[in-house]
Amino acid sequence: MNKNFQEAIRDRLQTGFKNWNNGYESWLDWCNTLYEPDAHYNVYGQRLTLQQYKDMMGQFFSAFDVELGDFYNMLVEDDWCAIRYSVNITNKKTGEKIEQMTMEFVNFKDNPEPIGARVVEGWALSDKPLSAE
Repeated sequence: MNKNFQEAIRDRLQTGFKNWNNGYESWLDWCNTLYEPDAHYNVYGQRLTLQQYKDMMGQFFSAFDVELGDFYNMLVEDDWCAIRYSVNITNKKTGEKIEQMTMEFVNFKDNPEPIGARVVEGWALSDKPLSAE
């Protein structure tokens, strides 16, 4: 696999993580550049279309303040990436604070520039699942 593609995957994620902590609208902007339009995202056993994922995250952001914490590991092999990071979450109603540890596995597609590396499908699990309901 092309080393430039693997570097593009790393760069896409590292840039996204640096710019992620600015609320839902910022997350949507990143999401629109990170994912293929027909991408799927699997969260806690549910396979979601990109729009379903955006809607779910909109509900989540309305109930919680969400901030990415520490970025621990990234492994890129061919068109696959595994990342592990923490997420700091505050319940807007109760003020309760929770730190989640999240693990993601992501399959990327190599597009010509200026689009570049984008997610085809991702899988994520956290050690403390939360619901906006």
